[in-house]
Amino acid sequence: MVPPIRQFIKKYPKLRGYRFKSQKEKPAVVNITALERNFEKGEVVSPQSLFEKKLIRRMSGKMPVVKVLGMGRLTKKIDVKDCKLSETAKKKIKKAGGAIN
Repeated sequence: MVPPIRQFIKKYPKLRGYRFKSQKEKPAVVNITALERNFEKGEVVSPQSLFEKKLIRRMSGKMPVVKVLGMGRLTKKIDVKDCKLSETAKKKIKKAGGAIN
């Protein structure tokens, strides 16, 4: 005779594979080239302004974490606020005369 718990377990379908979903939020990535094309001199770059210019999308109803990467050239003075930055992006923004908050 099989114990009752064993019968219950045997009725469940068998699932293959490892099904771990990471809870860590992935940042939305924007390059310096996109900032050069879409922002004017002296404008503030923030997740809200990037969303308004359709450079990023909202994820699950809230603003995503934004990371600015240093691919491309920056010739305009822009202010970056509430964004993560790569080391090369920081150098290029400061070289162009911009500010990081």
